[in-house]
Amino acid sequence: MADYYLDIETNPTGGKIDLKNDQILTIQYQPIDCRTGETRGDLVILKAWESSEKDILQRFYQIFQPDNPWSFVPVGFNLVFDYFSLIYRWRTLDIRVDAKAVFHNRPNIDLKSVIVLCNCGKFTGSKLGNFVGKEGSGASMAEWYKAGDYAAIEDYIRDEAEKFLKYYRHLVSNMPRFWEEYARANGIIE
Repeated sequence: MADYYLDIETNPTGGKIDLKNDQILTIQYQPIDCRTGETRGDLVILKAWESSEKDILQRFYQIFQPDNPWSFVPVGFNLVFDYFSLIYRWRTLDIRVDAKAVFHNRPNIDLKSVIVLCNCGKFTGSKLGNFVGKEGSGASMAEWYKAGDYAAIEDYIRDEAEKFLKYYRHLVSNMPRFWEEYARANGIIE
């Protein structure tokens, strides 16, 4: 099993998200140990501006291996967005991906539900940045891309990955104790 931090950045074409048409600018992943959150390699950022969106999508397809769910186990935030974006954009290249294989057969760890719980069960305000302290917002992506400010994009990506993984390490370190406290109090374990 290979666990990876996963995220993508897109270029919203009309000011709001359009999964079928928004170009994927970057695909970033990093091997991690999902049990500890420790990194097991460097953050890889596939950048459309260095080659093309087609190239990074084709390269990532070989890494992600949609038909082999245990080859790449994503750990991220709001992975549904990443999955839909990838599937739609692969289809523009006539790369057919079985959505069921991605959404139902592939194991993943998505912290979106955890963030909602940390936000007292409220979806409003349950943004990753509000809980991990990352700098900036992905809302600036289109502006940075249009201006050719690729350094700003990369800085944002690196900061987000670092803050996400720090939060993830905290969760995997503390959640077992949280469960044990609950289990002991409710007679599930002694």
